Amino acid sequence: MNRIPALALLAALLLGSPATAHAQTILGRVLDNINEAGVGGVVVSLITRSGEESVRTLTDDAGAFVIAPQEAGEYLLVTQAFGYLETRSPLLALELEGKATLELMVSPAAIGLEGLEVSVEEAAAEQLSIMGLSANILGRRWISKDQIEAIPVKRDLGTVLESTSQNGVRIVRPENLTMGSENMGMCVSMQRARRANGSNTCALVVLNGVPISGVQALNIDTEAIETMAVLTPTEAVMQYGTLAASGAVLVWTRAGR
Repeated sequence: MNRIPALALLAALLLGSPATAHAQTILGRVLDNINEAGVGGVVVSLITRSGEESVRTLTDDAGAFVIAPQEAGEYLLVTQAFGYLETRSPLLALELEGKATLELMVSPAAIGLEGLEVSVEEAAAEQLSIMGLSANILGRRWISKDQIEAIPVKRDLGTVLESTSQNGVRIVRPENLTMGSENMGMCVSMQRARRANGSNTCALVVLNGVPISGVQALNIDTEAIETMAVLTPTEAVMQYGTLAASGAVLVWTRAGR
């Protein structure tokens, strides 16, 4: 497998075939430049030479991603992730058909200034800023530390959402399921998604920048939750692709708990 340091790309891109075929499929991984561990929850965008975004995807827990452009041409990859510096590759000349394997190395970003501790809430606001969002834009869908601390009993993640009166949000827990149904853990269902998809689809839950399952969401330590944000399906798809077609709930906790 080829490796791309933060500002350098070393990839052997395979030659293609017929002119009617799609461009090469990129099979990649995003790795931490310090410990070379896979970094999950990274937004990877394929940008055309003219600066337009062609495809956007999200890395899985192992840092793996797949991007399949519709057309051959010259592109660059851009990564965005909370706690990491943005990485931009040199231009990639994608030919027709075939596959290209590569690794992107991303460098951790220093959060805050020396001698100044940045709160989780401030760090969360910075992550939203990268997404083009803010507490003002989200309104009630931004749940602050003070709001969370004011909730006397926090049974689970859903309790926080229910206590802050999130419009159109329904929480489905395992005990709400009919006999024989698959245990999906906690499902946060948004009215906008139900209208669009005609079913009780679940929003994506993102814990400290990493997408997690409904079962994992059910087990989040509610006493460690510092800040939350609820994204509509439209907002969520812009950040996480079709994985978040039913919306997203972003959760930030103390010390990554």
